[in-house]
Amino acid sequence: MSQSKAPHSKESLLASRVGELVANDFRTAHLFSQHGIDFCCGGGISLERAIKRFDADETSVIDTLMALETQGEKLQGLEQLPLPDLLNYIESTHHTFVREKAPLLVEYSQKMVRAHGENHAEIKPLAGWIHALVEDLMPHLMKEEQILFPAILGLHNQVEMQNCFGHIGNPINAMQYEHDDALQIFEKISELTNGFTPPAHACTTWRVCYASLAEFEADLKQHIYLENNILFPKALALTA
Repeated sequence: MSQSKAPHSKESLLASRVGELVANDFRTAHLFSQHGIDFCCGGGISLERAIKRFDADETSVIDTLMALETQGEKLQGLEQLPLPDLLNYIESTHHTFVREKAPLLVEYSQKMVRAHGENHAEIKPLAGWIHALVEDLMPHLMKEEQILFPAILGLHNQVEMQNCFGHIGNPINAMQYEHDDALQIFEKISELTNGFTPPAHACTTWRVCYASLAEFEADLKQHIYLENNILFPKALALTA
């Protein structure tokens, strides 16, 4: 794990890359999601540029980031974890989260269809997209846990393993493609929910569903960022 660093100044935060801030402290991912700042594909630009690009409130973003540095223990230095520990972290944290929360999203959306589907045109399509997301993610987790992650661990341990996919880059490319699919589905969900903002007349289930979707999106983006930008490059480097 990396050693703790001195708190950032406003200037150093603005100059830092968004992806670097997320890698050093994953709590920032939820903040960036709340402000519409892309840290997955757009993580290579400075925070200052990202704030301008996504029309975020600079004062709110900076104040919250500086406050995070004084609150609790950071999930920092994940890029320094040995591969076995990183794989375990992804499974125990993000895969477990998906398996726990995804069925609840389906349950909430189905309740909304039964209660409000005939009177609110967005609810049935929303339930359909949530179902599509879960149907995509569940086999995705299994493919990672049963095929890709064991292969990466084998490379790390220098153990020759029998596989049907050839170079490790092939399943990595497939997983990245599926990551893109999941993010595109969430774009549809965000559009249908007005950025996970329930209408004034929304019932409790409706509000809980939207709040859970926002939480799920933040975790999924952390999950994808961690795999695309830290895990997969580490795995590919073993074949160089």
